[in-house]
Amino acid sequence: MKLSKRDTMIIMIAIGAISIALAYVLVYTKYQEKTEALVAQNNKLQQQINDLQAKQQNQDFYETEIERMLKAIDDIYQVFPVDVREEDCLLMAINQEIISPMELNSININLVSDVEFTVDTAQSEREYTYELGEGDILGDGGGDTTTADASAAAATNDPTNTTGMLRTRQTTFNYTVSYEGLKRSIQHICNQTNRVAIDSLTATFDTSTGLLVGSTTLDMYLVPGQDKPYVQPNFSAVLLGTDNIFGTIVINSESSLPDVEDMSEEGAEGEEGTENTAS
Repeated sequence: MKLSKRDTMIIMIAIGAISIALAYVLVYTKYQEKTEALVAQNNKLQQQINDLQAKQQNQDFYETEIERMLKAIDDIYQVFPVDVREEDCLLMAINQEIISPMELNSININLVSDVEFTVDTAQSEREYTYELGEGDILGDGGGDTTTADASAAAATNDPTNTTGMLRTRQTTFNYTVSYEGLKRSIQHICNQTNRVAIDSLTATFDTSTGLLVGSTTLDMYLVPGQDKPYVQPNFSAVLLGTDNIFGTIVINSESSLPDVEDMSEEGAEGEEGTENTAS
């Protein structure tokens, strides 16, 4: 079958149209999608560049503010002791007993534990995450912040790293006290130079004595790892020892009895006199 010149032209036009359609679908559309993805990526990178350039322009301000905040943090740390030991809790109990005054029935001293905080993760998340190598975008001084962030996170999650971490030692006093003594006890806690907080306080009226039977749990805070020494508590003003180690009642007639040493000396003199008489 011989095609006419007109039919040949139509077939060639059809083949050309199909070729153009295939090229559009297989080539142009594919590159168009890549182009849109690159445009979106460039827009995001441009936002990061603008943010970094703004930070670089305010570098002096940020460095000054960092120094000021570090000084403020150090001032806050100074009001916390570097350690709270059992003897600190005992001295606190002794002072409570003297100043209130109160009669302590028992003292419970817990181990040092971490203070848990609730962090608003929505506010703490960074708006941008930069992965910049040396000389990227802003030239020198870029650095790889991802590695630094990972190191900081590892240090924070390390359970053995307690530097700068707020910790507490809970101590519970069980006591008998008057109402006025309870108020003096609370005032004494509020006047502490170290950071001490009342975690819980209960008091019940005892009809048999007319006093309050109470319990106070204190949080005695500390920040280990500071560049300052631990201050030993001063027990010089505390009266040590007792004349009656069993805490028994002294009978009134016992007060007129002579000392055992005097009785021993008199007995020895009597024995010597008997021996001399016999000889």
